Amino acid sequence: MEAFGMIALLGLAALIVSRVVVRYLEMAREFMAAAYVVLGIAATWITDFDLFAAWGLHIRNHPLGIVFTGLLIAGAACFWQPILGFFEGLARKQIDEAQTLEKSQGLRRVA
Repeated sequence: MEAFGMIALLGLAALIVSRVVVRYLEMAREFMAAAYVVLGIAATWITDFDLFAAWGLHIRNHPLGIVFTGLLIAGAACFWQPILGFFEGLARKQIDEAQTLEKSQGLRRVA
């Protein structure tokens, strides 16, 4: 079970790091999927985490297992994106961001 937790949390970390990069580099938005893959493989390489070895599955060589685990982490990062978007939408609805903007910028309702 802890292997799934590692995949989920490393995927979330890859998503957050790529969002920080996109915030400062506008052109990086086009390469989000590639950034997920690079960050996923880098995270597994740094932590030396092989999901398949953790499950007891033998792969021909260890670096290949690390790369495949990195690809799974990239997929988890793609999975986290709509989930976090859903919760961001709920937070905006709860705060009523439109009403806050109208008050702060002195806008009046047209319709």
